[in-house]
Amino acid sequence: MTAVAESDSSAGSPGTGVGTGSSGTGRSSTERPKQPRPSALAYLGLLGLAAAAFAFFWWSRESTDVLFLPLGGVTLWAPQNPLIGLLIMLGLLIVCWRVRIGEMAAFGALTFVIVTYWAGENIDFTLASIWERWDNLAGQLAAFFNPNWSYVFGVWDEWLVTLNMAIVATIIGCSIGLVLAMFASPVSSPNKATSQTIKALNSVIRSIPDVGWALLFVAMIGGTAYGLGPLAGVLALLMFNIGIVAKLLGETIDAASPGPIEAADSTGANLTQRNRIAVLPQVLPGFTSYSLYVFELNIRASTAIGIVGVGGIGHELNLQMNRFAWENVASILYMLIIVVLLVDLFSLWIRRRLM
Repeated sequence: MTAVAESDSSAGSPGTGVGTGSSGTGRSSTERPKQPRPSALAYLGLLGLAAAAFAFFWWSRESTDVLFLPLGGVTLWAPQNPLIGLLIMLGLLIVCWRVRIGEMAAFGALTFVIVTYWAGENIDFTLASIWERWDNLAGQLAAFFNPNWSYVFGVWDEWLVTLNMAIVATIIGCSIGLVLAMFASPVSSPNKATSQTIKALNSVIRSIPDVGWALLFVAMIGGTAYGLGPLAGVLALLMFNIGIVAKLLGETIDAASPGPIEAADSTGANLTQRNRIAVLPQVLPGFTSYSLYVFELNIRASTAIGIVGVGGIGHELNLQMNRFAWENVASILYMLIIVVLLVDLFSLWIRRRLM
């Protein structure tokens, strides 16, 4: 017992080599190892890329604004926007070097800045226009903070049209999307040719936005002027829904568990029986979630496509904007936010009940 106590005492004594070594090891283990310094040669190459981008921006600039830089008895000048871009790129590289960011990460960040500047310069993007037009903008903002709530309650019929379009388009579009997804996925499709054909069809449907479909159907069957605006709106949302549901649900079917499918095949089930027994039960929860998500999208999209003449609250919103009645516009937008939030809460409640 005495020998053990002495051994423990000597091991825990700060004066012994063992105690010092363990405490030293503890200190070193808590220290975070520093990142190695990135290659200076690689960063010089990134500086060269920044300089080349600055030269290109200077050469392709359309703005004539310049900045003057007084340096003692000499005043230098440079185009304003390219110089600002160069300063941003140099500041980015300095920060990356100080925090020891790797060469590829720094290259990615520098490329992001260059591409963003190039895209903004091509469309003459500038925030100065907001300040220049502030007097006009201030009046509109004041109207948005004083909405005309009495106007909102006078257009409930248009809100009902918007809601009804969303409901009809969701039910029909999601049903068709379910069928197309079953034929598009190699898991549930009868053959590869059918799968590829349906996928190509879905790609064509998704390539046209909801507003594009609305313009197309308004031109084909007429809009609110002929009393057919809601029909055109439903057809536009329907095509929009088919593309979304067929895409998302098709990917869900692709990721279905192969166990139930193999069990159905082992019993001699045909394609229809296998899809009904082994595939549909796995993807129905996802289909329900996608359908609720599409319904939320339809509420917002029906407002947007209403501007092009399919009726609903979007049509009324367009009328008030043309009349510069910003108080009425504000009330419609605020009510739209409330409606979307209510639909979102309703969808969340249904999802929780289904889980």
